[in-house]
Formats: sequence, structure tokens, C-alpha cells
Amino acid sequence: MRTRIHISVPVSNLQASKAFYSRLFGTAPSKEKTDYANWRLDTPALHLALVHAPQAVQEPSTVRHFGVELFDNAELKDWRTRAEKAGMELRIEEQVTCCYAVADKFWAQDPDGNEWEFWVRSEEAEAMHGEKRAAKEGECCAPAAKAEPAMAGAAASPCCTPAQKAEAQAAKQGCC
Repeated sequence: MRTRIHISVPVSNLQASKAFYSRLFGTAPSKEKTDYANWRLDTPALHLALVHAPQAVQEPSTVRHFGVELFDNAELKDWRTRAEKAGMELRIEEQVTCCYAVADKFWAQDPDGNEWEFWVRSEEAEAMHGEKRAAKEGECCAPAAKAEPAMAGAAASPCCTPAQKAEAQAAKQGCC
């Protein structure tokens, strides 16, 4: 059975986001409208839709991290090389322990702060984080995101529940 995951992402600037994702995936959108674009990809099997929705992007979101797990280092190198040749700003991490695994990875951030992680797991780990970690303390393998307007003064963390965020903000501490 053939399947494809669908993700719909609100974006504040459709043109900037189309440029980012065209470079990241190495291809133009499959469909384009004045307020919408999508990619129907076979590798990865993904149907990514971008919807121009500036107000939705300004609202706090806990979904700010997406990933593509690759299964050999040659694939990771191919993805990374293409992204670098396209002039993308990447954060490279090698043999980091995160989410109970050791992996080589790179990250790219879209214009609205959504993080895309591409990785190859080399082994399992007994700890959430190791001495070499992919993220700051408490960020559950997600990179430090840009502070969102609604969270000014608090560290953004995709692992916080809305209740944890409210509690941390009430105590005038960083989130979680």
C-alpha cells in the first residue's frame, strides 16, 4: 500500500516560504495559488501544504518541529549537500544523543521558525540527552526556536504544555 503523510502549515509570507521549501526539497511546488502552495513528494512521502495565514502564524504553537528520518549516511549527505548548494543556512550536529538515540543530523529553519530535522540514527541510547546534545536542556530534541511574540521574555520550548507555559510565565520564569 502506498501512503503519503500530509502536513498543512500556516505561513506569514507565502513567497518566502515557497522559496525556502523549494530549496529544501530541491523542487518547485506541485500546485501554486495566490494563497496556497503544496509539494507532493515521493521522497520523503510527504504532501506539504502551505496556507497563507499571517494571523495564525502569530499565535503560539507547540508544533514547530518536523523531521525526516533517513536510513543511511549517503542519503543524509545528499540532502545536506543539496541544501548547502542551495545556500540554505543549516545547523550541523554529529553523533549527538537525543531522544534516546545517537544520530548525525542537520536542521533548517523556515521563515516562520518551523524547524526541519534530517537525521540518521547510528545507535540507541539509554538517556534522553548525552554530553553532546542536539538541544538546550529540556527541549526534547528540538532546537531553540525564535521567541514568539506571545512568549516575549520566555524561552520557547516545544515540550511545554499550555498549562506548563502558563505556570512558568506566572512565576516569571522561562517556559518549562
